[in-house]
Amino acid sequence: MKTLNRFLIRLRNLVTGRRADQRLREELEDYVAREAEANIQAGMNEEEARRQARLKLGSADAIREQYHAEEGLPLLEYLAQDTRFSLRQMRRSLGFTLVVVLTMALGIAATTTMFTVVYSTLLRNLPYPQPERIVAIHDTRITGRSAGGLMTGPRFYDIEARNRSFSSLAIFYFDESTLIAGKKLPIYVKGAGANAGFWDVFDTAPMLGRVFNARDDVPHAPQTVVLSYPGWQRLFGGDPNIIGEQVKLDQQTVTIAGVMPQGFSAPGGVDLWHAAQFTPNNWGNDRGDRLRNTNVFGRLRLGVTLAQAQADLDRIGEQLRREHPSSDGAWRFTSETLREDRYGQVQSALVVLLIASALLLLIACINVANLLLSRATTRQREVALRRALGASGRRVAFQFLVESVLLALAGGGTGILLAYVLTRTAATSLPGILGRPGTIHMDGIVIGIALLISVVTGIVFGVVPVLETRKVQLHSALKQGDTRLGGSSGNWLRSVLVGVQVGLSLVLLVGASLLADSLWNLMKQPLGFEPEHLLTVRVALPWNTRPEAVRNFYNDVQQRIENLPGVEAAGQISAPPMADFHVRGSYDADWLPQVANQPAISAENRNIAGNLLVAMGIPLLAGRAFSAADQVSTVPPLLVNDALVREFLPKGNPIGHHLLLNGQAHEIVGVVADVRGVSGAIAAEPGPAVYWPANANGGWHRYFLVRTKVPPEQVARSIREQVYQSDPQQSVGEIETMDQLLGDAVAQPRLNAAVVASFAGIALLLACIGIYGVVSYLAAQRTQEIGVRMALGATRGDITRLFVRRVMVPAAIGLATGTVVSLVSTKLLRSQLYGVQPDDLRLYLVSLLALLVPLLVATLRPAIRAGKTEPMEALRTE
Repeated sequence: MKTLNRFLIRLRNLVTGRRADQRLREELEDYVAREAEANIQAGMNEEEARRQARLKLGSADAIREQYHAEEGLPLLEYLAQDTRFSLRQMRRSLGFTLVVVLTMALGIAATTTMFTVVYSTLLRNLPYPQPERIVAIHDTRITGRSAGGLMTGPRFYDIEARNRSFSSLAIFYFDESTLIAGKKLPIYVKGAGANAGFWDVFDTAPMLGRVFNARDDVPHAPQTVVLSYPGWQRLFGGDPNIIGEQVKLDQQTVTIAGVMPQGFSAPGGVDLWHAAQFTPNNWGNDRGDRLRNTNVFGRLRLGVTLAQAQADLDRIGEQLRREHPSSDGAWRFTSETLREDRYGQVQSALVVLLIASALLLLIACINVANLLLSRATTRQREVALRRALGASGRRVAFQFLVESVLLALAGGGTGILLAYVLTRTAATSLPGILGRPGTIHMDGIVIGIALLISVVTGIVFGVVPVLETRKVQLHSALKQGDTRLGGSSGNWLRSVLVGVQVGLSLVLLVGASLLADSLWNLMKQPLGFEPEHLLTVRVALPWNTRPEAVRNFYNDVQQRIENLPGVEAAGQISAPPMADFHVRGSYDADWLPQVANQPAISAENRNIAGNLLVAMGIPLLAGRAFSAADQVSTVPPLLVNDALVREFLPKGNPIGHHLLLNGQAHEIVGVVADVRGVSGAIAAEPGPAVYWPANANGGWHRYFLVRTKVPPEQVARSIREQVYQSDPQQSVGEIETMDQLLGDAVAQPRLNAAVVASFAGIALLLACIGIYGVVSYLAAQRTQEIGVRMALGATRGDITRLFVRRVMVPAAIGLATGTVVSLVSTKLLRSQLYGVQPDDLRLYLVSLLALLVPLLVATLRPAIRAGKTEPMEALRTE
């Protein structure tokens, strides 16, 4: 209680600080007056009497500080005083303040922007209840290429029946549909079919209405759909009365049951979910690759770990390999967390970019430390005066720290505002999943961490000048106006900071060079087709359309497109290069030994029709293309790519040979060039691929690839009109140029290279500014020494070399250290590189030269100016 009362008294004195301070002043003046009166009565004159009274009192400021320390809250008082003083100092030295704030803002903005991206994807809780219990389950080929983790229906139902680890299991698959609401024109929508368990796994309540349940998810039940928030806005303008409305989806009447909240994205990028209405009987006994099209997720039971669930999946997989060796023998189940499934492919790239931004922040802070150190040097006389008047070294240090923290907060606040603008601008323009609406956004946690980083950097790099001010010799500082700070220790510290800054800049330059060279290697690789003047048009018929109607529709649209002005050639394919589409087939071959339950060849399947090879510019290496008769053949022939021939028939001619599937022999009639992006990402080496006649092999969803004589965008509207004229109930999906698809395919490596290159450029600029400032300061500090040296016979070249050597020696040490650090740290880039090794000597030499040239320019200019100093003027400076 006594302690609380004492604190309240101190707090009252702080609040009434001016009045209490005035009372203390009056008491001190009264004491001096009474002592002076006594001295006058003792025979002193008035002036001497007052002097002796003040000497007896001692330092009034010290008494006041002691009073405030005992009766107030001195730390808060000092903070308020030093804040006001620092703000005045910042206003007086506006140029210095702006340089420090902008330097800090660059580092904070870069780091905050990258941390926002990393936090939004790799750290922030996913928007589902207990997201750590949601697991992605993949079907993975034990050896060879898989089909993107997709699973067949029967294997999913086997997991559902046999598992002991999951409380609920979900399947969903992407599809495209045509939606007609009332009398509106057909609209292309991105949909996802899902089972009722999908809503149990993600456990998120709808914003409006309800989700479909087990009664809706049985064959022939009335079809219901649930809208995503973006789909609700785009298709129905956010109409809150849409629940219960009936619309046509692929010419089937469906009822809108609910609308999901804005943050729900499982999966992202879809307009609606509809009930899959699957049962184990839908697949029958067909467990083959052709029906491998579903994504699977599960929610772990309480208390079950991911490792235990994986062991359970291993058990089920082993059982299925024994029971169904022909279809399941080459496959196993794997699992990962939902976060890993979503962001695993970009995780390493994001970590690299975050480290690069942290290096830039460190370089900016070093620059600020150098600036603060130089400023502390010019203020040593002020420090000495304050010390002489009774201020303790701790009190002076506190004031310097307050000033550096205020500067850091100003820079941090500016950087956060800049990061906010950058984040809002880039949120929807980032590649892939990062660019989905609502994925990347800045929140209070990110802003708080950015402000904390600002305060910490202000304290850490404000300590440097504080430590140096403690070395000020009062007598010499008060005697001279331009004495060096603590001898040469300040200069030594500047040299260390220059070396660190140069070394970190080299690390960023090496990383930027590696990523840029990797991007160049990726872009110059032959694609296997000609992307210029090539348009892709997505069309999807209802899945239950009769094969004859599918064939007639696509043939009619094909002919209409070919007759359009400006069209050179057109063809059809089930998925173009760079599309995230996996359909693999397993084949035996008549020239290879056949082993039961172990097909010899696994290849990516594509269905093609029309004049596709000509439209895409894919070279025909051997044999012939498909004819009109092939498109209606009951046992259609095949085209294979060169990768399949190289791997399975390297010394023979495949023409006339057969691939065996389901007991039928399909003749190989042609060999085409490898096309990048068919069997994986553009960076992946092309794998085996088999091309089927589309009309003979089915397929209700296709892309038209149209080569034009005019800019492709000019014929897009005409193609839409031709599809509508062919079938007024049919919509047209995405229309993109192949250049756009290629741009999306290399967007992530392009982003990596651009961001690191921009960081490296800023770091190089800051390093040059820092070195320029150090040399300029050294020259100004040693003006008298320059005059003495030149008076004793030193030439301008000698003076110039003196300052160049003074800076380039620590810079050279920094370059050597940076090279070693680069060799170690660039191993992190290995997964982001294509066609280049992290220790490529050529790129290291280029980075060294790119750093050395501007550093020499930044060093030589002030050094040459120092060499032009007139000796007599320099000697007069003291």
